[in-house]
Amino acid sequence: MKIVTYLTVALLTTGVLSSCKKGDDVSQEDKQKAEEFKAYVATKQFTLVNYWSDKEIDYVEDDAEVKAETELWPYVSIWIKDDLNVFDASTNKVTITQGANKYAAISDEVFTRDFSIGADKDGPYFNFVNYQYNPLKYRLVDFNSEGFTVYVDWHSGAKVFSEFEVIP
Repeated sequence: MKIVTYLTVALLTTGVLSSCKKGDDVSQEDKQKAEEFKAYVATKQFTLVNYWSDKEIDYVEDDAEVKAETELWPYVSIWIKDDLNVFDASTNKVTITQGANKYAAISDEVFTRDFSIGADKDGPYFNFVNYQYNPLKYRLVDFNSEGFTVYVDWHSGAKVFSEFEVIP
C-alpha cells in the first residue's frame, strides 16, 4: 500500500511540475523570430517615426484635462524624434546619436545603452530604452525592410506602439 501511495504522490508531483514548466516554455517560432530580428537590426540605423495606441487613452494623466486619444506622436519628447539608433548585436549595445535636440540630462552627442532581444513565454521581446534612456521591455510586433514595430502594455489595458524606420 505504501508503494502505491508513493507512486501516486510521485506521479502527481511530476504532473504538477511539468504543467508549471509548460507555461514557461518558449516556442521555437518565437525563438527563431527573435534571432531573425536580432540579425535584422544589427548595424542598421533606425529612428522613431510613429507612436500610437490601439485603444483610446489619456496619455497625460496628471493634468486637469482628460483626453481619449490613440495618436500619441505629439507626446513624443522632442529629443527622441531626432535620435539615430545603431544596434551592435555582438556587444548588445545601441549607439544613440542625439540630433539638434538633446536630452537635458545627457549632454553627449553620442552615447551607448544596453539592449537585448530574446523570447519568453509571451513571445519575442526587445529590451531597449524609454524616453529618458532607461531600460524598458517592448514586445516585437513585426519587422521588414523598412523598419520595425514594438509595443508596451499600458496600465489601462491598451498597447502603446512605437514604429522605427531604417535610415539608409
